[in-house]
Amino acid sequence: KNELQSRANCYIPTIFERINTIMTTRFEITNQEIQTAFLNVLKSTDFSKLTINQICDEAGISRITFYRHYADKYDLLSAINITKINILKNYIQNRLHQRDISNTLLQMTEFLEHDATTMNRLLEIKHINHQESLEYKLKNLLYDEFYDYMLHELQTDIIKGMPVAYFSELYAANATIFIKYSLDKGPNPQLITSLNQLQKFVFEFLKSD
Repeated sequence: KNELQSRANCYIPTIFERINTIMTTRFEITNQEIQTAFLNVLKSTDFSKLTINQICDEAGISRITFYRHYADKYDLLSAINITKINILKNYIQNRLHQRDISNTLLQMTEFLEHDATTMNRLLEIKHINHQESLEYKLKNLLYDEFYDYMLHELQTDIIKGMPVAYFSELYAANATIFIKYSLDKGPNPQLITSLNQLQKFVFEFLKSD
């Protein structure tokens, strides 16, 4: 009897662990379905007019299920924007080991092309309740990449008598415009070539004595 009881006690944690794993997996699947539904609805509806009911109908879930995952549509948008920017950040860090900043912008744009429609719609959303927009997050990411690169290359935060932060702001603003234009209009070979040449010229100038 004691042996049977001991075996039963061993099985109980295992059963609960399996149930917990199944529930966690189901939660993650539903979460992904909600995000996908949101992006699908966003293709044809302005964010300001988009409703929770539309998301629920698209995902095939109840409002109760939605609110188990997100407080509101702003919370959902924030989660999606964070995911998008983290994917882009990881892409840059994993592929730019040679730290060739002049090609960063081109590689990012090519990477984003497969998801151009979604990125365009997300970048169009400017006013979010107490949250940073995707465009703001993108600009900050580009700023950090340029700033870190120049500090690594020059070992100084002053270039030509001017702070690296100033040049980083200029780079981030120009890079954001280029990415948005390319995603909206499609890649332009002449624009890409000209931008690449211009960037290399600027970077060489900044690194020169």
